[in-house]
Amino acid sequence: MANVNVSGILMCSDGTTISLSSTIADDAGESSLQTSTTYSVTASNVGDYAPGKVIVKAMIQSDANLVYAYVLRQGLIATILPISIKGLGCQSPLPLLAGFQMQPGDIVRVLVLPIANRTVAVNTYTNQGVYRIFDVATASGNVEPIDLQTGNSVGDTLQGQVIVKAWCAGGNAANCVKVVDGGALMLNEKGMPVGSVPVNAAPSESVYWSDVSIPVALNYKWRIASSS
Repeated sequence: MANVNVSGILMCSDGTTISLSSTIADDAGESSLQTSTTYSVTASNVGDYAPGKVIVKAMIQSDANLVYAYVLRQGLIATILPISIKGLGCQSPLPLLAGFQMQPGDIVRVLVLPIANRTVAVNTYTNQGVYRIFDVATASGNVEPIDLQTGNSVGDTLQGQVIVKAWCAGGNAANCVKVVDGGALMLNEKGMPVGSVPVNAAPSESVYWSDVSIPVALNYKWRIASSS
C-alpha cells in the first residue's frame, strides 16, 4: 500500500477555479476527491462547495496509476473528467464534452491503484448523452469490462444507443503494452468486432475523448485480450 496525492483543477464558466486535493491510499478502491483546504475552510465535496456553478474544463492528476475520474450524482456517473499523471499532461485543463452544472451532493470520485494492478477502464459517452465506465482487471487471456455501477455488460447497459465518444486507460504503460488485438473491442452477438477503443496510459499523455461510432445492442460485450 502507498499513499498517493491526487489533485485537480475545475474551471467554471464564470472564471472561477476550484482546486481539489486529497491523499489517497492506492489499495482502498474508489475514493472521493475534495476541495483543497489551502483555498477552502474545510475539505468539501464539489457540489456542496460550489452549487450552481458550471464546470467547462478540468484536469485530475495523481502521482501515479490513476485509472479514471468522474462526478457521481445520485448513484450515477454524471460526467467523466480528463486525467493525467503529474508532469506529463500534454494539455491542461481540457474541456468537458458539455458544460456541467453542479448540484449539492455531487462528488468527484477517482480510482488510484498499485502499479502492479492491471485494471483497464473504458470510458464512454453515447448519442443520448449518457456517460458510463466499464472496467476489468486484465489478467492474461480474454476478459470483459463491465459497467462500473451495475456490474452488467455493455449490451445490457447501453442497449439501443450509439457510443460517440470514448477513451480507454490502463493506469500505467506497462499494463497497456500487454493489451493486444487493438485495445477494447466491442463484440456483437456473434462474437465479431463492431468497434474498438485503443488503450492508452495516463502516464504517457493526458487521456481524452476520441470520436467513435460504436452501436450497442443486446448481447453485445466489451472484450480485452491481454498477454501474461
